Formats: sequence, C-alpha cells, structure tokens
Amino acid sequence: MKHFIFSILACSLLLPYCKPAEQKVTKEEAAKFATDLEQGAMKRRPGLITSSIILQALTDRMRKEKEIKDFGLIEKGMAQGIKNSELDQNIYSILGKTGTFEKVKLYEKNGAQRAIFRAYGDDGFNYFDMEFTKLNDKVGIADMLIYSSGENISKSMADLMNKMMDDPSDKNVTDATETFQTVKRLMEKGNYKQAKKEFDLLPAYVKNTRIADVLNLQIVSNLDEEIYVKESEKFEKKYANEPNVQLSLIDLYYLRKDYDRALYAIDQIDSLINKDSFLDYYRGLMWNVKGNNDKAIEYYKKVVQSNPNFAGAYAELMAHYLEKDDKEQAKIYFTKYKGMRTAKDDVISTYETLYPFLKE
Repeated sequence: MKHFIFSILACSLLLPYCKPAEQKVTKEEAAKFATDLEQGAMKRRPGLITSSIILQALTDRMRKEKEIKDFGLIEKGMAQGIKNSELDQNIYSILGKTGTFEKVKLYEKNGAQRAIFRAYGDDGFNYFDMEFTKLNDKVGIADMLIYSSGENISKSMADLMNKMMDDPSDKNVTDATETFQTVKRLMEKGNYKQAKKEFDLLPAYVKNTRIADVLNLQIVSNLDEEIYVKESEKFEKKYANEPNVQLSLIDLYYLRKDYDRALYAIDQIDSLINKDSFLDYYRGLMWNVKGNNDKAIEYYKKVVQSNPNFAGAYAELMAHYLEKDDKEQAKIYFTKYKGMRTAKDDVISTYETLYPFLKE
C-alpha cells in the first residue's frame, strides 16, 4: 500500500513537467464548438458538457484558485467527480421538453476564446460562461462560470475539495460524497422533501460552500414557499453584494413584491453579459406586475424583434392586447404564437375557447 501511494505521489510531482501544453483556440474553432454544443443540447445528448470538459485544464485552474491538499492523491477521481456532477442533466432539467439552449455571444478574454450560453425553459433560466481550450488538438471546456452560483466550477470544486480534505476521517468524506449523490438522485425523482432531509445531514463544513448553498436553493424552490423564502433570504445575506449571483435572487425579490429590486437584479445580470436582449422578457414581466402594461408591452415588443422565435413574448403580447380589448392586435400575436414550434396546445385551446374570434 505504501509503495502504491508513493508511486501516485511521484506521478503527481512529475505531472507538471510531462503533461502536454494547452493550445490556443481560434475564433473559427470556438464558433464551431459552440454550435456543436448548442445543437447537442437541443437534442438532449447525454454527457454533452461533462465529456467536453478537458480535465487537465480544469485541474490546472483549480490549483490557481487555491492550494489543494493532497491533490495528487485525488486527481484521478476527478473524472468520475465531473461525471457525477450531472451538469448536463441540470441544464436539461431547465429546458424541459420545449426549452432552448442558445449561444448569446462569443468573445475573447485574457487571450482565451469564450462563449456565453442561455438555458431557458419552464423551470426558469440560467447562463453558462464557458472558457474554451485545446489539448492534443481537441477543443473543449477548460472552465465554466455558472450564473446561478456566481462562480467558476474550478473555484467551487477547489473550495469543496479543500473543506472535505480538512476532515481527518476518510469515512466522513465518503459519507458526505455519498449524501451529495443521494440528494441529486432524490431531486431527479422529484422527491424534494426527502432531498432536503438528506441535504441537512451534510456536515457544516460542506454545507458552508457556494455549491452547497446553490444546491439547497434548488431543492427548497420545489418545497413550501415559506421555506423557499427563508432559505433565499439566508442566501441573500451571504451573497447579495455579488453581481454574479443576482440571477438566483430574482425569485426572492418577486415573492417579496420588491419589483424594483428584481429589475435591478436583471440589469446587473445584463451588464455582466453585455448584453442579452432576451432579458427584456423578464423586464416586461416585472413591469406587468408593477401595473404598467404599456411599459410591459414595450419590452415584449423588443423581445419579438430581437428573438423572433421566442413564443413566450407573443403569448404575453396577445394577453395584454386582449386585456386592452384590442382584438386586431390580439389576433395578430395569437396567430404568430399558434404558428410557433414551441407553442403549447393547452394555451391555444384555452384562448380559442375563451375568445372564439381568435379562430376566425
């Protein structure tokens, strides 16, 4: 056993000197890779994101974030850890059956090609800012900023790994890892009440990490509203001053009826992305609940101009014009909505039943 451990340590010490160097990704390569990710996500391809992560690049960035104890001993388990992270399933759960995964922009930062993607569906939306790299002529993902957590996965994983390695008991580390997996399995099955019970069994040093805080929010968002607000307020106290986490706080502001703060959060997200016109849809929703229908219509019209394939904006415009008793405009937007691939049959049938003139 001792010989085996020494062998692993020797390999880990030699790794920085014998590993292949990352290669620069061209704009053309980045554009093609981003398109492949878009198309793969829309087809709900299993392992799309996790198989695209270049492990060497990610672990290098983890080491830059902070010194990780005994990294050489656990590096080989990283591949399984990435696979177990279920990043793909987390994205697909947002998309549902009719949601979209779209590239918002390609850009370059610090010499690296990057892309921001938006996942949107019935369960909300999220942004993923991916850094691309190339190793052995294969283009892949080096790191990823997830907007709901407000930090790169390299930082989240390095922080969690360090805190788990601080625990002197191997059994406690194993138990915490298994509990994480149990929580995720329960969430997949829709058993959020039991998932919360299992989550609460995690040791405090694990629960006091960004990745755990976000996971907790995901769980309680499917439980009683009172519990969700309580946990969201805890999250707010820890992270409200960080622009990157504003996406996770929009729901809280909405439930509090603090619509101006929700609009501020949307603007913060938009400034980080620089820019996503799709966010005008959420501005429209907030102006609607504020009681300014004209302002809401203004934003919805901006959305159909910039995102003509987004059915939700047409449905909102139809509803607003029906409220104004403007039958002509209501019918125009209903017809456009009805002709869209992602239009919902139950919405169409309900409105045709309530407003027969829409069928004429």
